[in-house]
Amino acid sequence: MRYFKNNLGNLFFSSAVIFFAAVIFLPAVYILTYFFKTEIFVTKEIVKSIILSFEIGLIVTFIDLIFGLPLAWSLVRSKSRFIKWLDSLIDLSLVMPTAALGFSVYLYWGSKFGLARLLGLEGGIFSKGPMLIILLHVVFTLPYMARSIAAAIAQINLTYEQAALTLGANPFTIFRTISLPLFKNGVITGSILSFTRSLSETGATMMVAGAFTTAPVLIIGLKEAGQIPQAAAVSVILILSAIIILFLAKLLLKEKTINLEKVYPVFEKSLLNLKAIKNIAVALFFVFVVFLPTIFIVFFNLTNFYFFLNSILFKSLIISFAIAFLVTLVNLFFSIPLAYLIARNRYRMGKLLDSLSEVVLLVPTSALGLSLVLFWRQFLNQEILILILTHLSFSFPLLVKPLAAAFKDIPLSLEEASYSLGTSGKEMFIKILLPLIKPAIIAGSIMAFMRSLSETGATLAVTGKIKTIPILIVEFVERGEFNQAAFACVVLFIIAFAFLIILKHNKFSKTS
Repeated sequence: MRYFKNNLGNLFFSSAVIFFAAVIFLPAVYILTYFFKTEIFVTKEIVKSIILSFEIGLIVTFIDLIFGLPLAWSLVRSKSRFIKWLDSLIDLSLVMPTAALGFSVYLYWGSKFGLARLLGLEGGIFSKGPMLIILLHVVFTLPYMARSIAAAIAQINLTYEQAALTLGANPFTIFRTISLPLFKNGVITGSILSFTRSLSETGATMMVAGAFTTAPVLIIGLKEAGQIPQAAAVSVILILSAIIILFLAKLLLKEKTINLEKVYPVFEKSLLNLKAIKNIAVALFFVFVVFLPTIFIVFFNLTNFYFFLNSILFKSLIISFAIAFLVTLVNLFFSIPLAYLIARNRYRMGKLLDSLSEVVLLVPTSALGLSLVLFWRQFLNQEILILILTHLSFSFPLLVKPLAAAFKDIPLSLEEASYSLGTSGKEMFIKILLPLIKPAIIAGSIMAFMRSLSETGATLAVTGKIKTIPILIVEFVERGEFNQAAFACVVLFIIAFAFLIILKHNKFSKTS
């Protein structure tokens, strides 16, 4: 640890903490200062949109839990040859830019080009509104639920289940009374991520909402109309909701037990007969509700091929890629020392910084964008600089989380052993620690890059003239220029698919 005890080490950590506090956290929650201002007020429209957002978030979370739990169990415990395919495909909607995903889901469910064509309908199966919003949100939130639960299931010691089996307990009873309490933290984490992700989505929701307005979409509308106090009111409520949810989650995760002790042997044994039906239902749900809506944009583009690469699209691609690349590099530079500080709890700041990072991660992006633009416009007039600072803020936690987890997995004794062999602190960090966290660097960088490339809500909140590719897609759809929107979406889909392959290869290399 001596490298991190000298002046260079202190500078290393201090710069990361200052960057996080001044550039990431404080601007993200600056909007909370409006809570104390007299001009902020809540209208019936605001209350209605917030209630709708919470209702949709709860419904989506419930659906995710019903289907995400058996999916997660299959990912970890099933020996079927199809599981490898499922493991690869389930994350596709996670890396798919939400603007492209929203348009794809709309075409699949809400237009005459999707399932309606197979059923001989002249219009879409569902019109724009809450039902389409729910279907859309399920698509991009299900991976959060499934992956969180799967990670918790993978940590279960099989000895407990095997002991219960030898004592005559049936598999369902074992699952409910032994396994479920052991991975309940994964259920809580997945539920929180699904709910908050649904609560914050903006760009994709705009494509399927119609006359209905969720809270994040309302923030953008109010901001564009110049009604900043009202937009601030919605943002404050959403940010406070995120903080309260995080606080409650911390309390729930501290609970060590869950009361599921009662056993109903006859009834629970009869449920085993429904296993085949359950598997078929989950498979059909994943294929027709999650996977096909995600990739439908590709089929639409193939059947309605339209090559569209004019100066506007090309400029938007250049802007989006440049911002995403710059943001990822800057965040990577500062996230590595901050993640180390969190993992090793240096200066007893680890838990605090980890919680503050989670707050930024859970803040709805349109609310975060409004907070950032109100903060930075006090000091900056350049829209492009504010846009870059905004993308830095919401993508930074995506790098910190996997890096901190990777550092925690490295035994502290390894660092001390390197020092005892005469290795300098700088050499230890560069030649030992960095190679060990390389998979986390790759995974975090890709997630941060794709998050920046695909973000719509926060970008809409801070920019008026600059057109990133997700904003351009939203405008195409609003104008009814579906062919142009489809071509731009397929470009992003190809990029997302390529990054997904890299992520999977990185994961395989790490475990092999």
